[in-house]
Amino acid sequence: MAGVVFVNPEAGPGATEPADLRVRFSGHDVEECGPEDLAGRVTAARDDEVDFVGVAGGDGSQRCVAEQLAGGDVPLLPIPAGTRNHFAKDLGIRTIEDAATVAGGGRVERVDVGRVNGRVFLNNSSLGIYPRIVVSREARQLRLRKGVATVVAAVEQIRRGRRLEVDVDGETAKAWLVFVGNGRYGEGLLDLADRESLRDGELDVRVVRADQPLARLRVVGALLLGRLAGSPLVITRATPGLVIDVHRRRRIEVALDGEVEEMGLPLRYECVEAALPVLIPPV
Repeated sequence: MAGVVFVNPEAGPGATEPADLRVRFSGHDVEECGPEDLAGRVTAARDDEVDFVGVAGGDGSQRCVAEQLAGGDVPLLPIPAGTRNHFAKDLGIRTIEDAATVAGGGRVERVDVGRVNGRVFLNNSSLGIYPRIVVSREARQLRLRKGVATVVAAVEQIRRGRRLEVDVDGETAKAWLVFVGNGRYGEGLLDLADRESLRDGELDVRVVRADQPLARLRVVGALLLGRLAGSPLVITRATPGLVIDVHRRRRIEVALDGEVEEMGLPLRYECVEAALPVLIPPV
């Protein structure tokens, strides 16, 4: 099996040098590639029918590669070398050494991807205050436990954030945030590592409402008590697709696997079942 591995030099603090990767991925091509060229290089590798395309980077880099490989037969090998590596870990690839082992003898499976207005996401998409909560939490984890950092970040953003008036499949609500996960995420609403499956054909939708009496105070209280996922302020549903619109807006910032893009409204979400071939550890 001979594949190609792209190294994103801007992936984050976990990125490694191409020379190191050439040793670990002996027998495969290892090429340095900046973010602006990654999509084109992946498309060329796909068209050359390489055995797999690997990318050493975080979730943003994996998303970019997946967007080019989804719907085809060339598998993605995610190499966790970025700031956030949730997708690789969900596939059982926790380290670069794990990825090197998989490159030498892994198996191919197909997993679902999420898609919104034509753009692919692997983990989740969101609008409202959710992206800022995640960024703030990860900055605080340098000095606080994860649970404490989550609560502090969420309370801060709810105090400062602006509510959105959203239509979710025609149902109107004022909301602090809307979260759409690729696969079910369990009870940990603010825990990106708590995904249950990548092969169930569903999107996990969470809307944190801001239109009930004392909503701000109740959301903060639920966070402090660790009960936000079960709060009546959180609308939860699983669906293969949905449409989200935002009142008095034509465009809105949308997070895709931690990276923010501006999109036109409405937002049309769908789960594309078994769209992406991935290389994963052998049984």
